[in-house]
Amino acid sequence: MLECKSCGAGLDLTMSACAACGAEVELGRLTGILGMVCRACDSYNEPGARACAACGAALGDARPDRTPALDPPPVPASSPPAPGPPAPSPFSSSPFAPSKVASVAPASIVPPAVAGQPVLRAFQRGAAAATRVVPLVPSHATPGSLLPPAASAAPPPPLQVAPPRRAAPPAGPLVPGRATLILERGEGLDGARFQLGKEQVAAGRSHGAVIFPEDPCLAPHHATFFYRDGALHLRDEGAPGGTYLRLRGTSVPVRPGDLFALGDRLLRFAGPLPASPPGPPDGTRRLGAPRPPTPTVVIEEVLEGGIIGRVFVRGGGSVTIGRSGCAVNLGDDPYLSAAHAELVVDSAGAARLKDLGSSNGTYVRVTPRAERQLHDGDWLRLGREVLRVEVE
Repeated sequence: MLECKSCGAGLDLTMSACAACGAEVELGRLTGILGMVCRACDSYNEPGARACAACGAALGDARPDRTPALDPPPVPASSPPAPGPPAPSPFSSSPFAPSKVASVAPASIVPPAVAGQPVLRAFQRGAAAATRVVPLVPSHATPGSLLPPAASAAPPPPLQVAPPRRAAPPAGPLVPGRATLILERGEGLDGARFQLGKEQVAAGRSHGAVIFPEDPCLAPHHATFFYRDGALHLRDEGAPGGTYLRLRGTSVPVRPGDLFALGDRLLRFAGPLPASPPGPPDGTRRLGAPRPPTPTVVIEEVLEGGIIGRVFVRGGGSVTIGRSGCAVNLGDDPYLSAAHAELVVDSAGAARLKDLGSSNGTYVRVTPRAERQLHDGDWLRLGREVLRVEVE
């Protein structure tokens, strides 16, 4: 049983004022607002109830012989006595002020020595039953998480920046000065640039503006570059070494006698294997290796100076050419890919040449004295020089 602080008269928790002196009972005012928990059965009762609705016991009646279930274990005799409960602070005069409910501390944060007092424990249970704390959750929070999706999701992948691309050459007619030849490799200085700034520019070993005096495979006037009808053209001047253009993602027909270059090797397509010559009149067959049963072509290696070196006789519809592992293996060459080019032969012996994605390309000879139109990115060979066309 509580005692009045003013006169010492006995009080119970259902009283809002002392019957003897009229002093206000603070906890009684709270139970009148929040309700009360029965000490006999721990049932919650609405504010103003005098008896427990569950067991009928009088509310506010002290039961010193019953220890609340949540009280801490008794303190040993050897320990110093726990301090008594602090005096409760006065509340606002308005029973509906929000600060009253907000100032009620949850039971989990009350010190053990205070939580063990029967009166405060009953008050805390009543406050917990009458007050519901609703956490504020963002409307966009996902189930199972109180964090917004942006906070719990994995960080976005880094921005992928595409590498810079070379701008396409502007459309429109080419005029002198807009095209340049860049030396990729050869007898000159790699990376040297030759601007084609005139209507016609000669190239060779000694004649014109594009000259390579150290290349013995170039004629004095080997080829001519010229502008016509808003485009750049090349004319072969009939030099013995010839002028070669690199294949660009397509195949071209090759006829017997056509020359093509791979790496530092020059090959000649000799055409289909010729028929056997007639034998002696008595019908005796000449001794030799068996002829291939499939369409067969002959490929010749041309050595510097125009001499024929190795001859390759190959059958089948596909004849691959490269450094190793092909039908025609040309051996070590730093500018040859393992599988560099392919000759596709049909049943009649006609062949087409295509590049197999080699690093340094496959070049086909331009017909002597013929003209060819050039575009930005074309590659060509004059003697030992490999040049690239660039249009500004």
